[in-house]
Amino acid sequence: MKTFVLIALFFFLVPVIASGQTQQTTTIKLYFANEKLSKSDNFPVKVFPVTRKIPKTTAVAKAALELLFAGPTEAEKAKGYYSDFSEDTKSFFISVNVKNKAAYVNLKDPSLFPVVGNFTTSSGGSNFFGQVEKTLTQFPSIRKFFYAIEGDPAVFYDWMQIGECPKGT
Repeated sequence: MKTFVLIALFFFLVPVIASGQTQQTTTIKLYFANEKLSKSDNFPVKVFPVTRKIPKTTAVAKAALELLFAGPTEAEKAKGYYSDFSEDTKSFFISVNVKNKAAYVNLKDPSLFPVVGNFTTSSGGSNFFGQVEKTLTQFPSIRKFFYAIEGDPAVFYDWMQIGECPKGT
């Protein structure tokens, strides 16, 4: 009976003790515009890094874009960081696939997100591409970028008013 109790305690206590261990994290950078660090005449818009710790993951580009599309935190805003990305745009991002040093960023239909209309202006587009591309280039596996809306690159490039989608999409 004592053996049974000891075995039962072992099987119930070990998972409890193990769950109290700290989770491994990784540090990433997100890039946002900053009114305190920028000169007022900056065009294209300059972006600056903020550092965040996230749970360790093999899908680090996806995790970074999920956080980026949710926008700066209140503490970051207090330091002058700003973005058209916010809680209202966090579900605008669908996925990112990385292959041959290229990131394929897939987004939802922008008509569902009226707050992203600013991205199609010259400064808004500069801000969008600067934030996304600078955030992704921190990863050595990413050097080129392709975008799509609901899987269709032509829709994205038409929406952004920048002409035909680049070759290789």
